[in-house]
Amino acid sequence: MADVTVEIVESIASIETTDDKVTVDLGTSGPQGPKGDKGDNGEVLYEDLSYVHTQSIASNTWTITHGLQFIPSITVVDSAGTVVEGSYNYPDANTVVASFSGAFSGKAYLS
Repeated sequence: MADVTVEIVESIASIETTDDKVTVDLGTSGPQGPKGDKGDNGEVLYEDLSYVHTQSIASNTWTITHGLQFIPSITVVDSAGTVVEGSYNYPDANTVVASFSGAFSGKAYLS
């Protein structure tokens, strides 16, 4: 291992060395920073990053308009609570078209 010189500039730091490893502990983290800026329309950006779609009428194609402004990950469950696999198409950042092999009702959880 190469020779290394380390200067401790804060009293909360500590250094421990062995033949093959150097461990540096910088102590506790600082305080939380200030809340971020608001978006152009005055709303906090990405305040709620999830959406739940309820499909009450059985169908093998669900069109979900979620308004999240991004392509979300999706978990779909049928009315009995069983996870159902499907294929997903994203025509835009606010819409998902979910296709399944059979018609059923249930919920889609997007995040």
